[in-house]
Amino acid sequence: MPDGIDPALTKTLVEAEGDVARHGVVILRTIETELVPAIMAEARDSIESSPRKLSKLSEEELDDLVDSLRKAATKAAKDLRKLYTRVLTKLGNEDMVELEQDLEGIGQLFKWSRIASVAGPVNEILEEKGFPPIELSGPADVADNLAVELEEKWQGAFSRFSDAVTLLAQENRKAESSEPVPAKKRKNKRK
Repeated sequence: MPDGIDPALTKTLVEAEGDVARHGVVILRTIETELVPAIMAEARDSIESSPRKLSKLSEEELDDLVDSLRKAATKAAKDLRKLYTRVLTKLGNEDMVELEQDLEGIGQLFKWSRIASVAGPVNEILEEKGFPPIELSGPADVADNLAVELEEKWQGAFSRFSDAVTLLAQENRKAESSEPVPAKKRKNKRK
């Protein structure tokens, strides 16, 4: 960061970055441990809601269906976890102007609608087999702590972080535009 940046603003950024990272990790861990079981519970309810279709499946077919649902849910949750991990590592980016440009996308990723989309591949399999799709209505369907983290703690921490990044990016642009351009060094020509 250029010299002359307000140290209080830098401190605010560091604290907000720590809060965002901490809440992001809690969300990440909850996705890792709670999302697939929640999806599978909803899938079981979907299958059981159609007893006629269920009775037409042999035990082996039912086992294969449940196994394919679990694999689809696990893969989708793992992909989301990897995406969130990459996003959280971007928060340490030293280039505030670049980070400022990424903030809107980061803010959109840590929303319930993105987490609920993990059920998409499971719904495709269920509908293909003639069962109704599942719907996770909110983060509390996965875990109470996910609802608290996602709806309360993450939003406040991300808002503070975003504000600090925006201010620091503005300060960086001001500092860079006011720095004198060094004169070109003349090369000594020897003959």
